[in-house]
Amino acid sequence: MCGSVIKIFLISITIIIGNVASLVVVAQPTKTNTMAELTVDNDITFHIDRYYSSGITVSLYSDFIKNSPINMILLPNGNNEINYYSLSITHRMYTPERTLTPDVQTYDHPYAAYLLIGNKKISFNSQARIKKTSMLEFGVIGKIAGGEVIQNRLHENISFAQVSKGWHNQIQNDICIQYSVMYEKGLLNLPMFEINGLLGTNIGVPHTQTTIGSYARFGFFSDYFRGIGIDISQNLNAWLYCSGSIYLVNYNATLQGGTYNQDNVHTINPINNTLIHGKLGGVVEFKRINVEYGMEVSSPEFSTAYWHRWAHLNIAFAF
Repeated sequence: MCGSVIKIFLISITIIIGNVASLVVVAQPTKTNTMAELTVDNDITFHIDRYYSSGITVSLYSDFIKNSPINMILLPNGNNEINYYSLSITHRMYTPERTLTPDVQTYDHPYAAYLLIGNKKISFNSQARIKKTSMLEFGVIGKIAGGEVIQNRLHENISFAQVSKGWHNQIQNDICIQYSVMYEKGLLNLPMFEINGLLGTNIGVPHTQTTIGSYARFGFFSDYFRGIGIDISQNLNAWLYCSGSIYLVNYNATLQGGTYNQDNVHTINPINNTLIHGKLGGVVEFKRINVEYGMEVSSPEFSTAYWHRWAHLNIAFAF
């Protein structure tokens, strides 16, 4: 299975590079509006606290970020494309189902947390109805990422939450470097309904995997491939969306530990190499503000795991 997944990684990268290589690399305009975005994931909405327990990403989009040298190794932009550049900070935490015991939960998800700083580039081609996203992230996984402090301090101030007692068993400190690519293509585009396909790859730590899926939405919205919504429209837009993806997973550091430091108290091997992921929600967008709320669900990541779901909130604004 591992060999077949690696082959799919290589095929995916070849397809993506093949598509972008056919475009002429020229200097293209960058959108000048500065935008800020906050994304929060948490399973507390469903009164559970396990597996992917919490995630926060803060992103800043600005014209000055196009001067970052990291952009040189991100996907090149082609003719007739609009580009966006952003910097982000991502923090994610993972726990087993039973968090009130200090003992190792041998057949459950290890405690894990990682912190990443990313440089991302997004290119929109409205004529070809293509969106390309590429990103390079650096960071750490382990105690240094602060999962124990953040979760337990937060739980101390929530009346119905309890402090987790097993964080000393978490995945140990290690380095994270991850390169990500996402290629989206419009498949069906009607005035109030659209379907887009997607193909993506993450290579490195904490995740090495390929994603294949589609995204559909229904309602009132601006053309997806003209640019980020709050940057291209001042109208009132609202829509419902759903997406489905298959993850072909080769490596997951939150389960298997880092690549350099193997001195972990608890890891899970083997992991499930094929995952199903779904997302359902709604978006309201007015002038320079965008609010999205939805639910995500994922199939079991290892043999003794359950399906897991969590809530997703995204707030973005331009100024």
